[in-house]
Amino acid sequence: MSRKSTIAQLDPALREELDRLLRDDRHTIAEITEHLRGLGAPVSQSAIGRYHQKFDQIGKRMRESREIAAVWAAKIGKEPQGDIGRVVMEMLRTLAFDVTLDLTEIDPETGQSKGLLEPGAIGALALAMQRLESATKTSFERELKVRKVALEEAAKVVEKIAAKGGMKAATREEIKRGILGIAA
Repeated sequence: MSRKSTIAQLDPALREELDRLLRDDRHTIAEITEHLRGLGAPVSQSAIGRYHQKFDQIGKRMRESREIAAVWAAKIGKEPQGDIGRVVMEMLRTLAFDVTLDLTEIDPETGQSKGLLEPGAIGALALAMQRLESATKTSFERELKVRKVALEEAAKVVEKIAAKGGMKAATREEIKRGILGIAA
């Protein structure tokens, strides 16, 4: 088992100060190290550097997530009748992919893989993916049914209008078959 990093072992108040300085983005790693040492923290520049990289990665992911959410919110706003469930399923699929990628990353501090999952966790991920695929299939089948009903309604409307207009029954039937996608 790997040991905890010196940053992870810091007193919560010192860690909060480190996070504040990193968010401020006006200080060098050397300045931050010196400041924290002055407060009694046993930290090295390399440990702060590694933590800073992780800090930046998390910030980048959060910004990307916000940007993606803003794009989807705008799209859903323009198409409120759209299938939000499909969006959620795609987001979950992406999250599962990200988690899987994270498992293959090497922790720079320990040199070991970050993600050795226990069999139970692997099973839970597999079950989640199975349920996600099942939900996707159900959503697709529901969409097909809705489309079929809409096409049947359209065919009835066309039939009624065409009949009023004096169109021959054979022509009306041909149009109806075309709408419903039935081969002649």
